[in-house]
Amino acid sequence: MVGGKRWILWALVMGLAGGSFAVIGYVGKAAPKEKGTSVAPLAGIAQRPLEKKPVARPVPRESSSSTYANPEYGVTFRYPRNYPLDEGPLDEVTEDAGGLRTQADLESEQPGAILVATIAVPEDSFPNTTFAGGSVQVAVNRYLPEGGCQDYPVTRTGDAKAASGTITVDGVPFMWADSDQGEANTEYFERDYAGFANDRCYEFFVRVGVETVNETDQLKPVNQKKIMAQLEKIVTSSQLQPRAVSMLDQRPVQQTQRGRR
Repeated sequence: MVGGKRWILWALVMGLAGGSFAVIGYVGKAAPKEKGTSVAPLAGIAQRPLEKKPVARPVPRESSSSTYANPEYGVTFRYPRNYPLDEGPLDEVTEDAGGLRTQADLESEQPGAILVATIAVPEDSFPNTTFAGGSVQVAVNRYLPEGGCQDYPVTRTGDAKAASGTITVDGVPFMWADSDQGEANTEYFERDYAGFANDRCYEFFVRVGVETVNETDQLKPVNQKKIMAQLEKIVTSSQLQPRAVSMLDQRPVQQTQRGRR
C-alpha cells in the first residue's frame, strides 16, 4: 500500500516537471448496475413507434330475405328474396298455374275475402325431383267473424279427422288444418292457417305439389314435409297491425267551451 502511494506521488512530480498536469486514475471493475434502471438506446439508431395492425372487419352479407308490407290490410312478412311475389287478385296471371287460388276462387269459397299476395317457389328449386310447385297465398276477410275465422281451416277440409293444430303468429293464435287433392298426375298437399286480429280474418294457404311418377322415371322423391316447414316460416314471420288512418279520415275534435270563447 505504501509503494502504491509513492508511485502516484512520483507520477505527479514528473507531470509538474514537464509543465503539465495529468491526473491518473485507477481503472478497475465496472460498478454493478442498479436494479430497475433502463439502458439508453444506442446513438444513431432511430426508434420506430409500434405500428398497429388494422383489424379485419367482416364483409356485410346480403340478406337472403325480403320484406313485404301492406299497410292497407295491416300485414307484413318476410320471404326468400329469390321467390317471386305478386300482389293483388292475379286472376289473369294465375288462372293457368296449378294449385293456386284466384280471386274468383277465393270469393266463391268465402264472400268478402281479398287475395293480398302470392309467393311462388321457383320451379328449378329442386331439380331432378318430383317437386311440382309450391306457393304461399295471403288473404284477408273483414266480414268473417272471429268464430268463423278460427274454424275455417277445419270446416273447409270437410274432414273432422284431418290433421290440425294451433300456432302463434305475432301473439295471435292461428288454427291450421291439412288437406290434399289430386290434379292430373300431381298431388297437392295444403295447410291452411287462419287467425283473427284487428277485426279481420288473416289467412295463409301453403301448398306443395308432388308429381306422381312411374318406376321408369329417373326422379328423386322430394321431401314434401321439409318444404312445407320452410314455407311455414313465411307465416310465422308475419306481423299484424291495425289499419293506418289518415288525417282526412279522422273525426274532427269538438271544441270545448273554453275553445269557443
